[in-house]
Amino acid sequence: MISWRLALFLFFSVFSPHAFSIAEERQASSLYTSGWFYLPGIDRSIEEVLVIELKNGEVLIELFEEDAPQHVSRIKELAASGDYDDVVFHRVIDGFMVQTGDVQYGKKSDFNSSLVGTGGSKLPDLSAEFNLRPHLRGICSMARSSDPNSANSQFFICLGDSTYLDRQYSVWGRVVDGMEHVDAIKKGDAGQNGKVENPDEMKRVYLRQLDQSSISGWLYSDQSVYPYFYDAQAREWVFFDDSTCAPRFYSFSKKDWLSLDP
Repeated sequence: MISWRLALFLFFSVFSPHAFSIAEERQASSLYTSGWFYLPGIDRSIEEVLVIELKNGEVLIELFEEDAPQHVSRIKELAASGDYDDVVFHRVIDGFMVQTGDVQYGKKSDFNSSLVGTGGSKLPDLSAEFNLRPHLRGICSMARSSDPNSANSQFFICLGDSTYLDRQYSVWGRVVDGMEHVDAIKKGDAGQNGKVENPDEMKRVYLRQLDQSSISGWLYSDQSVYPYFYDAQAREWVFFDDSTCAPRFYSFSKKDWLSLDP
């Protein structure tokens, strides 16, 4: 028996044909070094994330403070004040993006279907902070009107790569965990530019400090790409063996090979 977190990770590792080649490429880059933990999506250097609680689970977002300091500061301020809590995803286009953040007209408890998407917050609009971050799947960027300096509180999360938006909108973050919950957000009517009837909402939005000791990950070594995995939930190390036809995992605590059966 193995923990659900490890089982989920092993599922993607074993059944994703590109998982190991991607890890090899990343290990070769300057981002990762020998002995560094790696969990797809979550870098151990990230100390703080924005948490969005959705109906199906949590979404964790890395904040790009160096690239868009004003926008990150605004997101943090609105999250800390609770203004984002209960705000709906009023515009959702399948394969493109989900848009939310209208704290003026988008609260689920006081929803204005005719004006949602036109409001902002009580705070002033922000000057553009267009940067070199590409609009790829999972990227969080600020919504605005035709005026480049009109971003206020609304933002969108990319469901698919949308690089034609690059340097036209201020990218401020990236989903590092829970993208499957973003995918599950209720979709809008494509014929009405993604307008959603009875939309899903952000139940709660807040900042969280990451406990690095609780992050699972692969340990690189000089001899192999990542032969060891640390499961922080089970608090144990497992060894990855790729010498056989079917990959297998050895538990040091149990001194036995793990079964992938539930």
